[in-house]
Amino acid sequence: METPPAAAPDSSTSARDPAPAGELEAENCWFATASSWPETRCYTMQVPEDHLNPGGRSIRFPVVRFVADRPDPNKLPLLHLGAGGPGSGMGMEPQNASDWLWINYAEMTTDRGRDLIVIDPRGTGMAEPRLTCDEFIKDARTAFASPLKPDEENRVFAQSLDRCYQRLSKSADLSHYHSKAVAQDMEALRREFDIEQWHLYGVSYATRYALTIARDYPDTVASMILNSAVFPDIRYVQRSAEDFANAFKRAFKYCDDDAECRKAGTNLQSRLESLVAELDENPLTVRTSLEEHSDNFDFVLTGQRLLRVMFQAFYDERFYRSLPTVIAALEKREADPAEPMVRSFMQLILDPTFGDAAGVSHFCFEEAPFIDFEMAAENAASSGSLGSVAASDLHLMQLQCRIWAIPTASLQESKPVQTDVPTLLMHGALDPVLAIEAVEDVRDQLSRHTWIRFPKLAHDVISVSDCAETAAAEFLDDPESVSAEKTLACRLKELGKSGTDAAGSN
Repeated sequence: METPPAAAPDSSTSARDPAPAGELEAENCWFATASSWPETRCYTMQVPEDHLNPGGRSIRFPVVRFVADRPDPNKLPLLHLGAGGPGSGMGMEPQNASDWLWINYAEMTTDRGRDLIVIDPRGTGMAEPRLTCDEFIKDARTAFASPLKPDEENRVFAQSLDRCYQRLSKSADLSHYHSKAVAQDMEALRREFDIEQWHLYGVSYATRYALTIARDYPDTVASMILNSAVFPDIRYVQRSAEDFANAFKRAFKYCDDDAECRKAGTNLQSRLESLVAELDENPLTVRTSLEEHSDNFDFVLTGQRLLRVMFQAFYDERFYRSLPTVIAALEKREADPAEPMVRSFMQLILDPTFGDAAGVSHFCFEEAPFIDFEMAAENAASSGSLGSVAASDLHLMQLQCRIWAIPTASLQESKPVQTDVPTLLMHGALDPVLAIEAVEDVRDQLSRHTWIRFPKLAHDVISVSDCAETAAAEFLDDPESVSAEKTLACRLKELGKSGTDAAGSN
């Protein structure tokens, strides 16, 4: 196997580095608002693509500030660091913008006298440039309509990435799209807003942005809420095959423990493994509709693709009870029950606002240099049929970083962020992509944290749990004494049970 590229020497943020700077320009909001919305102010933030070269190329990203209904001058604003990914946009486009931008965070912000600031990070969503690989989107439509094997898919997507890189690298320096650069952008934004301190909110990969800001600009951070957290010292790719297989095993256990799910079907693991083998040999076509493209699409469902599609469906805990029904239907060669998860998968793949190239840059800059790909391949080889997809992914990951050929991060980007910033950690035990066990192993790096575990939720707990939002609101009002006990009682009421949950404070 190929040896991981050598990382650059460690270089912490230094007083010799220029303070990040930019220019915030107010403008009319580019999307419609309703009378029920808080006062909404829209801006464009212009920053250097390379903060160490402020006279070089400039880039832009959108900023929306929702003003508190009754502003409390003693309450600091909350900065929402984007939708994660990396590469996901917040849905600020005129055709997409809705109360989604603020309503899940209203209780912790505008309803309680605190402003909410929302951004699309550089390279994503409404940012300019938006680093979307149109080549990948076009080729994915063709690839998923054909019965390709994983290695054949990889060749198609490697060519897509190569063409994407050749196009985008003419107008953007792809080496400057990573967590440290986003942290610099946010420091420039803070200065433009003339905010002394703010609270940070991150979900999924955006939690890494929050941790980077807390590391590089600790005096500017009053507290952090990390929802489904990513930690820079966890080698997620190195353990990806094991985590992929374990996501399925958690789903099987969920059904074993849930009476309604168990009634719908048993022996799910052996049946799914047989189904994967059968579909790899004899694929099934699933017709779905793609809203963005206003047409029907014939998705060729192989066994390996079934694993990918189901894994993506596990991000939503509501899917778990559907698992026996979907497996039973596919065993009968009935495609309709699988259509919703296939449609969701393809909408994500074909999302024109997703910054694919920004995501690749993040990975190749701050993750790939610190991965032992040989060990990752060994783990994939021993993970069984449910983890087999990961082996194919590893090859494509290495290939895409050879195409990108960007400098690698300093060792600092692979080290734990140890901070005494008050932090609320919230995680779903069913999270398929960020295993809760990994967070359990490293959360003590955050010396002043409150930890709340949601046993029946998956990814992004605040978007689906009123209790999680209430806990976040209480935490922001008093980061030192959030009521884990009150939140626990609320969670048990939601679950309709009297058992125990893991909640506590350091």
